Amino acid sequence: MRAFFVRPFGTKEGIDFDEVERMLIRPALVRLSDEHDIAIAGGTTGDFIRQGNIREDMFRLLVTADLVVADVSIHNPNAFYELGIRHALRHQHTFLLRAKATEAKYPFDLQTDRYFTYDSADPASGVDGLAAALRSTLNADPQYRDSPVFQLLPKVKPHGRAVLQRPGGLGSGG
Repeated sequence: MRAFFVRPFGTKEGIDFDEVERMLIRPALVRLSDEHDIAIAGGTTGDFIRQGNIREDMFRLLVTADLVVADVSIHNPNAFYELGIRHALRHQHTFLLRAKATEAKYPFDLQTDRYFTYDSADPASGVDGLAAALRSTLNADPQYRDSPVFQLLPKVKPHGRAVLQRPGGLGSGG
């Protein structure tokens, strides 16, 4: 199973997003992997070291990942752009989280969505809760749509992953 993380990089507005990934997101995925005896690999576009267009890699991962975890704690245009692409092209398994200290700062268009909130000073304290929330997300009815695009446009049908993958390329298992 493949996960993709949408998040700011480094420390921004007092939140160390690299640490949040290392101490919260990755351990929660390991816990899920252990519980379900499946490997859940994940990362960001920062994991790529080869030359090429980072945007192409990002698009492919956004549309082929089984799970996208998006940290929208701060106003980060890249994170919102990537979340919009995911919502436009995939109907489910997009999970939102944000730091508790930023609850009053999120954009109007995202105020109706549910979030997992974490303590940015102690991200590891949220591992159990995040693992449970991700488990629930992954176990959702296949017809459930967490994308507001697919919720509001019921006649829009999601593409199968195979349609969104380049043969033999990233996101196709090869």
